[in-house]
Order: sequence, then C-alpha cells, then structure tokens
Amino acid sequence: IILDVTDTHFVSIMNFSVASSFLASIASIASIAPIALADDSHIDFTTLQPLKFHQSGFGALNFNHYEDAHNKFRRVLAASNIVIPKSPVPNAIPSLGEPNILNLYGHYVHDEHRSPYASPLYARPSEELAQEQEEFLEKMEKVRQDWGSWKFKDHSDVVRPVQDFSKYEYKDLPSNAFSSNVWQKDEAYVKDLIAEGRALIDRMEEGVYAEIGYPTKKADGSILSAEEIEEREQTLAVHIFNDTTVAYAKGTYTSGMAMMSEQAMEGLARKLLHSMITNDEFYYVLGGHSAAAGHGNDFHQQKTMAFHYVMEPVFHKLGMRLVSRNMAMGGYGTLHFSAGMADLYGESDFLEWDSAMTEGYNNLHDIDLFNKQAILKGERVPIIFT
Repeated sequence: IILDVTDTHFVSIMNFSVASSFLASIASIASIAPIALADDSHIDFTTLQPLKFHQSGFGALNFNHYEDAHNKFRRVLAASNIVIPKSPVPNAIPSLGEPNILNLYGHYVHDEHRSPYASPLYARPSEELAQEQEEFLEKMEKVRQDWGSWKFKDHSDVVRPVQDFSKYEYKDLPSNAFSSNVWQKDEAYVKDLIAEGRALIDRMEEGVYAEIGYPTKKADGSILSAEEIEEREQTLAVHIFNDTTVAYAKGTYTSGMAMMSEQAMEGLARKLLHSMITNDEFYYVLGGHSAAAGHGNDFHQQKTMAFHYVMEPVFHKLGMRLVSRNMAMGGYGTLHFSAGMADLYGESDFLEWDSAMTEGYNNLHDIDLFNKQAILKGERVPIIFT
C-alpha cells in the first residue's frame, strides 16, 4: 500500500486545471445516508469529537455549512482551551495552529454528502441551494457506481481508544506499550484496512490517468492496448535508481516525470508507514520562485494546492493528516528562506526545491545550503526533490 502511494508522486508535479472532477474520480465515497440538518439547535458542541480514523467523509454532520453553528463551535473550542499537540523532541518546530485543529472536526471542501456550493453560507435562494444539492447527490451516486467507494468498516464492537504517542520522541512507541483495543493491535482491522487501502490507491491511479488523458477505459468503451499502457507507463514513470553516476548521465532517462534513488523511495515509504501507524501529520512543503508559487495562475491551481486537493482525502482515509504548504516567493528564490528555514518552512516530510529560473543550477551553493538546512532543521528529515 505504501509503494502504491509513492508511485503516484507525479501528482505533485502536475498542475491540474479541473481539480473537482479529479477529486470525484479518486476520492472514495461513503455509502451511509446523509443526515439533514435544518439548524444547529440540537447539536451539543461540547461533546463533538474529531473525525475518526479511516472513515469516509463527515456524514453531513458538518457545522461549517452553518454560520451560527460555525461561530458557536469556535466559541466552545476557545472556552475549552483546545490543546495543540507538542513534540517531546527538543528541536521540533511548532508547525500546527488553531485552524489545523479546527479542521479535525470537519471542513466542507471534501464533504462528500453536501455540495460546497449548496451551503447556506452562500447568499442564494433556498430553491437554488436545494437544486444544487440534488444535482450534487446525483453526480456522487454516479461516481460511486462508476468508480467504487470506500467500504472499510471496523467489524469489532469494542470502543477504540486513541493511542497516545506524545511522550515518546518521534512517536516511536514500543510495540509492547500499545494500549488494549487500539486499531494498531487488531490484526483483522489492519488486514481489512490494507485491502481497502490498496483498492483506494488503484482507483486513485485510474482517476489520475483519466484526468490527464490516459484512461485505461476509453470514452468509446474500449480498453488501452498493451502498447498504449506501456507508453503511458513510460510517459508518467518515476524512475528508481541505485547508481548515481548512471542516473545523472546525460541521456539515461529520456521520458518520465521524476527520478529518485532506492534510498529515497525506501525513506518515503517508511515515512508514510510511520505516519499511518501513528496517525500523524505528513508535511509537504514547496520552496521556489514565482512560477513555482503560481503567479499568473489561480492559487488553487498551483501544483502544491492541486496536489493537496487531490491527495488529502486519500491520506485521511489511510489515517494521516496531510499538511501542504506553498512557500515559494516571486522575484527571489530560496536562499533567504534557507537562512531561516526552520521558522519559515516549519517541519517537512517531503520538500521540493523549484527555483532553477532565479537561482539556477549554476548556483549549486544555494541548493547545497537549502539541502543542508532542510536536513538540520526540526525533528523530521525530509525527502528532497529538485
């Protein structure tokens, strides 16, 4: 399941124009019936809990669609002094804020039971909002039929406690210290999660292929031939190498989206696995110049944001919280960021350098400083792409 996830890294270097249909293609959809909320008067905001791990969507219990409910919820959170988790590692960088914690209780961008355009937050007639919602539900039902859906369920009736990793550096809790009944110790739960996760990744890859013009099943119903599939694999390949001299020789790779060493692939796989087991955050950070920042384009179509929009529901279902940060800046590059990388970038698990236009490969000292600072800062050593 981890290798399947890393095989789709090319998503992060694609700039998709139509992210909504892409999301519909890959995000698995719960089969539970949506709950109608006429108002928030019956909601006890003091008992609301964060979303459970490995679940699909919010079951339409999403207070962010209701202005009064949203404001009331924020007041309750403020009154309860909600705690932002802190790492016991001395050089860890605080990289989460209140908005990150609020999102644990649901946000409407990926609410698969209610159209974001049907929210009462819009100043539109109720008839229009109702029509918007009806059309959305019809569309999502077709998505379920065409693409399948997330069907994972915990078949045990035990109450699942949330494992506390806060007292252990890097969340490296010894296996014999796990609490009873946590999901990590339930073999049946883990096997079911892996099976559903693999099916999700397969659907996601097919969705990516369809979105960028390489669907396995064409519009006329025919299937790609073996030759066409080979062409697709070559065009979208992530080359894995173990000989740096050969890998960087001119002409070694003439196709594909990216290349990475076996050590980098193994490191990325381990990072993802660790985040899954510990239900941790996973930080993807981009540093670079104006083109990398997305200047001249819609911000949400910039590659970091497009990557996040596509991948966040996948990470969520696998028990991770994806945090993506577009930290590129026009007119400069990364040198000044490298001087204060810990404070400016925060923690990173996957760090991308995209500044060849302003710093270029003639300024290798800039790239060298960027890499060294990335390794030295914080508690996480990132996988670095340039």
